[in-house]
Amino acid sequence: MVKKYTQKVLDNYKKILVAELKRQLNKPNSNLDKSIEGRKLRGRDGFGIYMNDYGINVNQGRSAGKLPNMYNLQDWVERNKAMLGIPNNTLSIRKAVFAIGTSIKQRGIKPTRFIDIVIDKIEPRMTLDIQDAYFRDLNLELDKTTKNAGSKN
Repeated sequence: MVKKYTQKVLDNYKKILVAELKRQLNKPNSNLDKSIEGRKLRGRDGFGIYMNDYGINVNQGRSAGKLPNMYNLQDWVERNKAMLGIPNNTLSIRKAVFAIGTSIKQRGIKPTRFIDIVIDKIEPRMTLDIQDAYFRDLNLELDKTTKNAGSKN
């Protein structure tokens, strides 16, 4: 069955979800913002939304008590050292990484729920729109089938 209407709705919501996730995250030009993308699934109807792995930690937060991955934290500090006002030397970067890691271990990270907010906002309408589009595609297919069946008699 050709799913012309369903595919249009899926393509539209793929764009809507990506734009809404970026808007809700509200960190323009961050690596997480840049990593958010929608891709059509291969060999199936539908799409997936992808982002850097730590997007889940930003959404859910992180409880205190455990030291974060210091290598990932060091990469982040090195990318953002100008914004953080850290001199470009190894000792300063390591001190900052240790301080940030210790703070995360002691206090944790508050959840932003940016993914949850977008899903709660978009999912009910998206479900109805996909359902309506699928019924339209199904009706087109049934109209073709019944038209051909009627002409054979």
